[in-house]
Amino acid sequence: MKRQSQLINFIQFMHLKYQGFVLYAFAMVLFLVLFESAQQYYFILQFELAPTDQFSIIDLAMAHAYRWMIWLSIMLVYCGAIIYTGQSGRVFNLSKAWPAVSHLAILIVINVLVISIIQLVLNNRALTFDNIWDNCVFFFYQKTPIYTLAHVAILGLFHLVNVNQNLAIEIFDLKNKIKKGNTQALSIKIGNKSKIIPLSDILWIEAYDYCVKIHTVSQHTYAMRNSLKALEKKLQDNHFLRVHRKAIVNMNKVSEVSYNSTSFLTLENQIKIDIAQSRLRDIKSFLQSAG
Repeated sequence: MKRQSQLINFIQFMHLKYQGFVLYAFAMVLFLVLFESAQQYYFILQFELAPTDQFSIIDLAMAHAYRWMIWLSIMLVYCGAIIYTGQSGRVFNLSKAWPAVSHLAILIVINVLVISIIQLVLNNRALTFDNIWDNCVFFFYQKTPIYTLAHVAILGLFHLVNVNQNLAIEIFDLKNKIKKGNTQALSIKIGNKSKIIPLSDILWIEAYDYCVKIHTVSQHTYAMRNSLKALEKKLQDNHFLRVHRKAIVNMNKVSEVSYNSTSFLTLENQIKIDIAQSRLRDIKSFLQSAG
């Protein structure tokens, strides 16, 4: 039941977010069918490979269309099986070359074999090893280049959908935690969208006029309409300390504390944050309890 739910959720997410892209993909397949048909028709006429009264360009288009339908069916069944068995994170991870290449090779072999057998059946020829082998060799050289490009495009699409689906689930979970009061992230309104920043990505928070600036480990800065005092109370149980009237620091990101005439904290990115004298006791107490 869980596996079936994974597959259904993937299809629904793809339909919702990538409906236009899928339509473009079908349009591209239609273009390839017409292109291959016109190309084959030209070569037959140019080199007089067959009498013109024995075929038409429509016949050629139908032949190429059913092969592409076989390709599409095998591709969808194969990717559906990967999602159903929970292997999508490994197979659709295009940063690892070997899984992508191996699965691409398997898909090409399956397609060529199935098309070869169906072609023999349509031509009323015996399904002998020699006949199947001859057809496989022919279709391998004819279809492998174009099928490889098409497979790469589909695998790239499924990789994109898989990554964005996982990201959407993570953002949804973070939003739920924020609503329940279990603060694990800050939600910042940017236009008509909400930017979710996990607390683990925040270095420090700076007071700035009537709002605050969120400084992150990725060196991005986000403005948030809130007060430092409100955030201090909200984040006090998450290793965030008010160290100055203008700064709250993620103590997990502190690499060094200097106690001098002007005390300061050094963060992981070597940024130095001044410590107010009135906050020294809180910082020492935190460090002692953490140690």
